[in-house]
Amino acid sequence: MLDQKAEKTFPALAMAIGKGDKLIWQAAAGYADAKNHLRATPETLFGIGSITKVFVAVIILQLVEEGSLTLDAFLADWLAEESLAGVANAETVTVRQLLAHYSGIPSWENQQAWIYAARGREVKPDKIWLPEENLDFIRGKSLLCQPGEAFHYSNSNFTLLGLLIEKVTSHAFEEALRQRIIGPLRLKNTFLETSFSSGRKNLAKRFHRLDAHFIKNAGISAYFKAEPGDLLDVSAVNLSVEWAAGGIVSTAQDVMNFILALKNGKLLNPESMAAMQRWLPADSGEMGLSLFRINTDGGPATGHGGNVLGASACVWWYEKANCAVALLTNVGSMHAAPEADCASALFKNSAAGSLARQIAAHY
Repeated sequence: MLDQKAEKTFPALAMAIGKGDKLIWQAAAGYADAKNHLRATPETLFGIGSITKVFVAVIILQLVEEGSLTLDAFLADWLAEESLAGVANAETVTVRQLLAHYSGIPSWENQQAWIYAARGREVKPDKIWLPEENLDFIRGKSLLCQPGEAFHYSNSNFTLLGLLIEKVTSHAFEEALRQRIIGPLRLKNTFLETSFSSGRKNLAKRFHRLDAHFIKNAGISAYFKAEPGDLLDVSAVNLSVEWAAGGIVSTAQDVMNFILALKNGKLLNPESMAAMQRWLPADSGEMGLSLFRINTDGGPATGHGGNVLGASACVWWYEKANCAVALLTNVGSMHAAPEADCASALFKNSAAGSLARQIAAHY
């Protein structure tokens, strides 16, 4: 199945399956770099997009467990006024509401000027974005609703939570990730992409869906290259703009080991896990604290998807089957047509989940 998808839809992709607390199967297909004849392997690195948000939630909940923070603390009690200036609801929103996307704060990802600058016609590959630059795109924008009133998915929430982690821990967000998750779980191929890390040799080349929607919504940078199959080669761009909202690069194996550690209580205590899975309405599913819950043909599944320039990914665990699946690809589809192929569409529309459950049943 993976080989077929690599032939027709994704230049490279990787999949991992877990059961209990163990990785039981993994594979990769396609080419990490077709022009140089480098095949994708389980060690090939892909952007994981918003799966990064689950890492952020774990760190926040660890800080709550340690007594350094509370979920109902106001963001404004921690961050400087100049950081929050002009951000709607910044004075009244709580940590819990940020984690659950119930903040009512507009997302910088939905601002036209940001799309042009970060993913489209005005992209500059050598630019390394600072976290607060994203917030500048929402300063002065109207609130979407009052805090706690309704679900509105917003990357801005996680820029703010990343800044909060830095304030509470007195460490850079990247260092907090290493100390609290990457190091303890020995995730050897997981890192936050920065100017120092974007040149790693085992990174897959990055592509994005090229269609009329993307051209209209984002435009095409002079640094993008059109490729066969309605793809844009966007490998020149780094993920520093995503930061705590989606800037982690990883492998299917590492993502699986992370989600299994979370599911099995190795990162958080039972109280935190219960808080994380206290579900609220969220579009077509439910949302806890940075975890989605969706209905599938295999029953309820818990996890998260990700979609950034040049990559898409998803990871889900099936509550009834004691099985988890991670899918990573080097194709993004943000700002393209809603039906454009990406990792989440692959999970939804293919036999990946069913095959994963079948494989898990043999272990």
